[in-house]
Amino acid sequence: MTYTLARYNSYQEYLDRCPLEDGDYRLLSNGEVIQLPPEDDDNLVWAFELKILLSQLPGLRKLVRGNDTELQVHPVGDRWLNRKPDVMVLRPEHRILFKENKYSAIKFGMPAPAFVAELVSPGNESSDNYKRDYVWKRQQYQWWGIPEYWIVDRHRAKVTVLTLKDDTYVELVYAGNKTIRSVTFPSLLVTPEEMLA
Repeated sequence: MTYTLARYNSYQEYLDRCPLEDGDYRLLSNGEVIQLPPEDDDNLVWAFELKILLSQLPGLRKLVRGNDTELQVHPVGDRWLNRKPDVMVLRPEHRILFKENKYSAIKFGMPAPAFVAELVSPGNESSDNYKRDYVWKRQQYQWWGIPEYWIVDRHRAKVTVLTLKDDTYVELVYAGNKTIRSVTFPSLLVTPEEMLA
């Protein structure tokens, strides 16, 4: 269950005044701030494993983030104005901007992250959990121009890899022991079977 905690007039006011480190908050398009319930424990474990895997790639150790960094988005579906991807790979300039701004948020006008992965929470295809990762975030991340977006679905035993081509995501679905091909990180070799074990 979610509760309205406050109301802000802009995303910047929310960043300046909301205690981001004390929980998982979302700003709604009407200015209300809600606190979300804790993330599914299995999703947290898998996200941690993917962060470790990515952190081992050359030059990424300081750029891989969990859901502690947020991304400003246009409202779609659930009307949220911010997302906290389960796994995100920043660009080096983000770290400089975060120090200057004193918060870990990628706002409109900043460069897009290099990579995002989301773990799907349980629910059928008509549930908000499903639509959030497969439809709404897809639209928002495509608008941002994020080069690669992975939808990791433990419940359906598959990983959907969306790669940006001509401003539109091209989708490839991986299951079983088929090696996932990352355009952004070609040296990352992993199968859904390995990831979802």
